[in-house]
Amino acid sequence: MERKWKIYFTCVGLIALLMIGYETDVWANLTNNSEESEVVRVENPETSSSNLTPPQIEEEKEEAVLDGEFTVINKDKNMNAEEVVKNQKQEKNGIKPNHIKIPSIDVDASVESVGVLDNGEMGVPEDPDKAGWFEPGTEPGSKGNSVIAGHVDSRTGPAVFYDLTKVRKGDEIIVSDDEGNEKTYIVEKLESYPQTNSPIEKIFGKTDEKRLNVITCTGEFIRDKGGHQDRLVVYSKLKEQKVDIEAPSNVEVSGTFVTWHAVREVYVAGYRVYRSKDGDNFEKVASISAHERKTYADPEASKYTYYVTTVDLEGNESKPSAKSSVE
Repeated sequence: MERKWKIYFTCVGLIALLMIGYETDVWANLTNNSEESEVVRVENPETSSSNLTPPQIEEEKEEAVLDGEFTVINKDKNMNAEEVVKNQKQEKNGIKPNHIKIPSIDVDASVESVGVLDNGEMGVPEDPDKAGWFEPGTEPGSKGNSVIAGHVDSRTGPAVFYDLTKVRKGDEIIVSDDEGNEKTYIVEKLESYPQTNSPIEKIFGKTDEKRLNVITCTGEFIRDKGGHQDRLVVYSKLKEQKVDIEAPSNVEVSGTFVTWHAVREVYVAGYRVYRSKDGDNFEKVASISAHERKTYADPEASKYTYYVTTVDLEGNESKPSAKSSVE
């Protein structure tokens, strides 16, 4: 009989602990201090002076957040603001992501498209195990800030980006589409911001670089506000693949003209023509677009040696063609 009572009280104690954990949202407060984090907290990030306040809502009501987890980048910032770049003309090499991998923290998750909510906030998937790509913005692989966001935890346990604070500079983030096309980004830094003061322009604004910003919650869980204290942003930059650019062929100098054969590849933006008097020290004398005739006119062509290079859409240049001069 005594043994049965011991088992009974043990069970009651375990149930009580589980209830306490549920009420205090224990998953949201668990932290791993075994590794030093690279997250830098920014108290007052630079923001635009434009008015980023969401439209007035007739009735202020608490949003139905998934168990108090991350659903928006910032409740005080409006995704319809001019700082948020949307609906840009995308480059041909951009993809619509449906999967994300972060090998260093074992993230391997589905991605679905999300947009702007009626109140100007950015949404994320209801499923805590999925991430959301901000579809009105930049496609991964294109110039600009691509943004993917996701939950850090839920009442049932860790969510898709639970370990995002453990990411390190130099780690890879890989996104892919339903055809298997992949874009790999390299982590540059991690920053966290107060929930009500995130740098919207830095995260969503214009840039000539190809970037991916991954977002989740971090910091203390504030139950009466229904969310975490801070926002975590992992900034990364596209890992450019080295393309073997074909050099022009059949470069010839005849009379006052330099001609060559076109490189028939979709990546070609144009050609650069170089000349030299001594055959060693060359200078660029012309840029010819891909749609123009593959000809350069020079009244003194007979005095020089030439070579031509191919330039791709990213500005990368091929090796020089074979040198040519008047025989």
